[in-house]
Amino acid sequence: MRRRASLFFLLTAALTLGVLPTPSQAGYNAPIDLSNPRIVPIYNFNQPNTSNPNSEAAFSGFLYSSRIVFSAAHSEYTFNSDGSIVNSPETGRYVGLPNSKTTDMKGIVRVAKKIISKTYRYDGATLGDFVIYILEKDLIQAEPVALLKPEIEKELIATRAEIRMHGYGEYIDRCRAGEVAPCSKKDPRTEQPRSLTSILRTLQEAESIVGYQRPQLSKALIIQNGKTGFGCGGDSGGSTTTIYQGKLMYLTTTPNGMNGYACGAPPGYDGFGGINYSSPVYEFADIIKEAEEYVAQQVALEKAAADKIAAEKAAIEKAAADKAAAEKAALDKIEADRIAADKAAAEKAKAKSRTIICIKGKVQKKVTALNPQYPKGFKKK
Repeated sequence: MRRRASLFFLLTAALTLGVLPTPSQAGYNAPIDLSNPRIVPIYNFNQPNTSNPNSEAAFSGFLYSSRIVFSAAHSEYTFNSDGSIVNSPETGRYVGLPNSKTTDMKGIVRVAKKIISKTYRYDGATLGDFVIYILEKDLIQAEPVALLKPEIEKELIATRAEIRMHGYGEYIDRCRAGEVAPCSKKDPRTEQPRSLTSILRTLQEAESIVGYQRPQLSKALIIQNGKTGFGCGGDSGGSTTTIYQGKLMYLTTTPNGMNGYACGAPPGYDGFGGINYSSPVYEFADIIKEAEEYVAQQVALEKAAADKIAAEKAAIEKAAADKAAAEKAALDKIEADRIAADKAAAEKAKAKSRTIICIKGKVQKKVTALNPQYPKGFKKK
């Protein structure tokens, strides 16, 4: 009876919406897509590695600006039975360059600070699932990307605008012929980011397709992508974006799935693709501002330190230049004095002596010199 009711809702939704949109690719075998200039791989390393023996990323992220990365909190934070947050065993985090291969470690940067969503919680669904990683230095030079706003969300839903998910996750169906989800076999994750396309829906539309209600998702962005779902393991923390007015706009992280397929990994698959959901990025404006202020302070401190080093270097260079100039001036004076003395000596050597006869009364005296002078009281003869 439940199955028939679900089919009824599915047919009703199809008639109401026209035709259910078909994603450009299946959830598995999604194509490599390097069109997103901000999708990044995230690695669990305690120290920077020059190689990646696993040839895959731990999970995915989105470079919002030069050193701010958006990702999913559940990649390292879980919940106790009482709902309190538990941080997974601490491991270093490093972020790779946008669109880089997971086998290429050139340019990776360490995560220096993490800011977890203040609304991260579990209510029959993982909500507020967002974390910000702040890097110890710029990954690349990148201006902040445009972020979703409530009024734009309504517009995207109304116009059935295309949205695109990017991630470094699994892309091969775990379930082989005859197997039923959950299937345990794990295939290698992608070495380069892959993407899926879909649209945003209202919660009521998605509920009518799957045949059950999930009121706790009332404030989430909703995607219902049919049987294939919308992303698999390892895509967590990747981006859901759209092109709005000609520019890339970030909407949210890779959605979580409720009763979804996700390459055949999770239990509880409902046969329809489940409901993919994620909290819109505008819900995290407070911690994004906190991250931007922190980065601004770090950049200011770094600039002040660099300016101090530059000033000290300039002072040392000036002192060295002044000393060199003084030493040169002293040497130049010595040389000038020597040249003058040599010149005087040469001129003196060239000069000829002459004799004058001086008289004083009956006394007569001869004076011979280069420049003879009359003695006192004597005069020219």
